[in-house]
Amino acid sequence: MVGLGGGFVLVPILRLAFGLAPAEAAGTSLALVVANSASGAFSYLLQKRVHVKIGLLLAVGGLPGSILGAVAATRIPAVAFDWLFAALLLVVTADIYFNRKSRLDGRVAADDVSAIKGMSYRVALVVGLGIGFVSSLFGVGGGVIVIPSLLYLSELPAHAIAATSQFTIFLTSPVGLLTHAMQRDIALADVVPLVLGGLLGGPIGARLSRLVSGPRLMALVCAAMVIAAAAMVLRHVI
Repeated sequence: MVGLGGGFVLVPILRLAFGLAPAEAAGTSLALVVANSASGAFSYLLQKRVHVKIGLLLAVGGLPGSILGAVAATRIPAVAFDWLFAALLLVVTADIYFNRKSRLDGRVAADDVSAIKGMSYRVALVVGLGIGFVSSLFGVGGGVIVIPSLLYLSELPAHAIAATSQFTIFLTSPVGLLTHAMQRDIALADVVPLVLGGLLGGPIGARLSRLVSGPRLMALVCAAMVIAAAAMVLRHVI
């Protein structure tokens, strides 16, 4: 619905309720992210809301980052993983919430996505590297980097940002998933139900996003990320 792949909700659940280690939580989460982003991206492409050029440029940079992030996930302590995950979500939340209206004002309609100004290929490659690294390290798909980057560095409207984010995640997350699989970081018993749920939820979210205004869509992103961040921190505080 908001272009984030679902991992930012699933990782806290896998850490808190299932007790998975950071790398295993990230790898298992990416299975859902891949399924969800595949079905969601397909729906968005049919709706012609994806800026394909930007998505492809981000994905090129994201491929090596995905491998590096998966390797780093096996080396990060659990406490550090949880606090860094929460900090990342809160920083992105603050930026999106306080700037969402000003950054969305005056943007062209989503029907004109292909004609909207993109970003330079150098910037896209650097941003893509960060997307891939964060995606595989935390198992979140990278949408927490894609969305604010597109808000800052492109003129895409909110619905096109969500669509292009989902498309980018669809291209980069399988590489991270494969790397985690090679490291045996995936809880295989949980993968099938997660994938089935992701395949069902992706197109539903893509259709529901049409019913919500741009600023409200960004507010929903913020609310969901604050809840996820709080869950990760409270486990070490209480």
